[in-house]
Amino acid sequence: MFAAIVMGAVLSTFNSVLNSAATIFSIDVFKRHFGKNCSDRKLVKVGKLTSLILAIFAILVAPMVANAPDGLYQLLQQLNGIFFIPIASIMLAGFFLKNISAMGAKVALFVGLTFYILTTFIFKVDIHFVHIWGIEFVLNLIVMFAVSYFYPPTQEMQQDNIVFVEMKTWKYTKPMAIMLCVVTVAIYILLGNAS
Repeated sequence: MFAAIVMGAVLSTFNSVLNSAATIFSIDVFKRHFGKNCSDRKLVKVGKLTSLILAIFAILVAPMVANAPDGLYQLLQQLNGIFFIPIASIMLAGFFLKNISAMGAKVALFVGLTFYILTTFIFKVDIHFVHIWGIEFVLNLIVMFAVSYFYPPTQEMQQDNIVFVEMKTWKYTKPMAIMLCVVTVAIYILLGNAS
């Protein structure tokens, strides 16, 4: 029964990733850049073909994942870092910094991806990948600032028809936040002493 539950969870996750990837490719990439006037039937065919290619690729890569030296979970965390840190740095810069241009964000995405793949999977760097995440984040910000200095934004962002909504805090926000912090620190201390 446990094996059936695990298999169901794995297949469910695999199917959802395939569907998401196929949808993103067919609508955001194929329709936008290659077939602006294509029909829904053709988009469905492109999505099915994308799912098939990704499924075959996953089947071919699976034996390599089985030989991961630090285990599957550690490998997945390393793979998440390929896109997580560059995208997170671009999103945070977009939210909080006004002078970052689209060109700066694109170059930082490329530089971040290349830097992380080279330092984690190709060259033997004696630094834990979480520290590489931090270095990559700072590197992405530096690249964004440098490129945006030479290629500044062409137009300023304007917000029209702003409607302000009155925000009232939940009366238990502070006690719950304090309790959450205390529980987190307690778990950290207890688990740290257990090892």
